[in-house]
Amino acid sequence: MRMQDVAGMYVAMNVYVEDTRDTVLRIARLFDERSGIESVDDINYESIQRFKDYTLNVVGAVAVTYNGYLRYLKLLGRWAFEEGLMARNWFERIKPAPVPEVPPKGLDDEVFTAAFQYLKTSPGALKPAWFWLIVIRFFYLTGVRRRQLVSVEMQDLDLDARILVASYRGSKTRREWEIPLSDALVDDLQYLIERNEDALGRPMLPDDRVFNVCRFYDRYKPDPRHPGAMTPESVTGFMRRLSRAIGMRIGAHRIRHTLATELCNPKDENEEPDLFAVQHILGHTSLRTTRGYVHTRLARPRRLIQRVVLPG
Repeated sequence: MRMQDVAGMYVAMNVYVEDTRDTVLRIARLFDERSGIESVDDINYESIQRFKDYTLNVVGAVAVTYNGYLRYLKLLGRWAFEEGLMARNWFERIKPAPVPEVPPKGLDDEVFTAAFQYLKTSPGALKPAWFWLIVIRFFYLTGVRRRQLVSVEMQDLDLDARILVASYRGSKTRREWEIPLSDALVDDLQYLIERNEDALGRPMLPDDRVFNVCRFYDRYKPDPRHPGAMTPESVTGFMRRLSRAIGMRIGAHRIRHTLATELCNPKDENEEPDLFAVQHILGHTSLRTTRGYVHTRLARPRRLIQRVVLPG
């Protein structure tokens, strides 16, 4: 029995989200390949060291990626030990790689300006430009993740009430919550729905996916598990190509960080940020997670420090 076999049993009984299942299986496969084990009985500190060295030094993965692998391997090791599939959880006492503490990955206004300008003036470069413009605006004005965007169905939108249901289909925690829609998004969504209906040759049905680039450009292939949907990787590929084109990094998760920072740094110095409201928009179960998304812009502490009056 190899780690892939353990992972297969684990996900069959414990995992209900397809993306999580695929991640667990992939990491188990990588461990088998990079550690050189033939069986879970071969796992020891030396085999884990081989996996670590190959991941960090040969592949060149960053510490955050390696630590993500390690979290899942610890989970699998603990489960396999409890089920009697492994005599010991060798991963339990392995420390994660140190990760430098850096501010959240927000984006400056110039990045959005450059992205919008490029897509508007070079519509043939990253097709369909009109679709990707809507995607970027939707990310910025809702804070959703890639998987949530590609999972949005018609039944999740109430344009009259200005509400988006962040469905369990795209949620990491299988939760649903409501996100208020900005008035600025309504015209975008109405136009996108019209283009979808033109492409389909019929009205949109409640379970039709709203964001599906495959309907407008055959370069993109649908999700093999959901033929009526695009893949999250299509979004990542577009963002990567756009970043190269404008010479600045832009991505869905960076936009999510940027929205959190924007909402928690009101331009009105008398307005206090509502961290609980931001937590709701982002769909976090923990306020601590939300706080990790927010970078306090220097202007706010600067205004505070200017109010300090030296005694005497």
